Amino acid sequence: MDKFVISSGHAKAVRGACGYIDEVNEARKVVPKVAEYLKELDCKVHTFNDNTSKTQRDNINTIVKYHNSKSRDLDVSVHFNAGTKEVGGTEVLYYGDGNKALAAKVSNAIANALGIKDRGAKKRTDLGFLKGTAKPAILIEVCFVDTKTNADAYKKSFDDCCKAIAETLSGKKVKEVAKSVEKKSVIHRVQVGAFSDEKNAEKLAFELKKKGYSVNVVEG
Repeated sequence: MDKFVISSGHAKAVRGACGYIDEVNEARKVVPKVAEYLKELDCKVHTFNDNTSKTQRDNINTIVKYHNSKSRDLDVSVHFNAGTKEVGGTEVLYYGDGNKALAAKVSNAIANALGIKDRGAKKRTDLGFLKGTAKPAILIEVCFVDTKTNADAYKKSFDDCCKAIAETLSGKKVKEVAKSVEKKSVIHRVQVGAFSDEKNAEKLAFELKKKGYSVNVVEG
């Protein structure tokens, strides 16, 4: 797959889960970073954040409408979970059975990137986003906002998490760009002689200057 629509869950006025981190705020960070990596992998990506909806129903309809308006291979919604403070973990929800394998791969990739529990792929037939999008779709629950170890792991490995999502969705690997090492400018000096008699030193300097060399006579 190389064409995607990725949206953040909920809306500015229709907030999601909140704990050590905020679901809406963090989803809006994950979406553009994943898109950045996907574009680096030569994929076409549309992203969306709902800034207008005031109700949950309007929110789902607005997001689904945007997804369905685009040409794509896969629809992705980014969320964060809540409810199991002691354990937490990553899970990816899907609707059609054909999306189970991808959901499992994405969940495993995120869990490995963050070093948290992999809760795996979970089938859901009651979610408006998964039911309403016309193309294959998955809903990512990155981690639990009310599990401190999850929140800490996410903040520490945010970039690795986003890269893992992009690589798993596209089936491609992001190339590591070697950092160029700046070479320091080095001046090399050539000493051609040392004289106890200053007149001899001045004589050689004069001859060298006539040939175009920059010469200084120093004591030492």
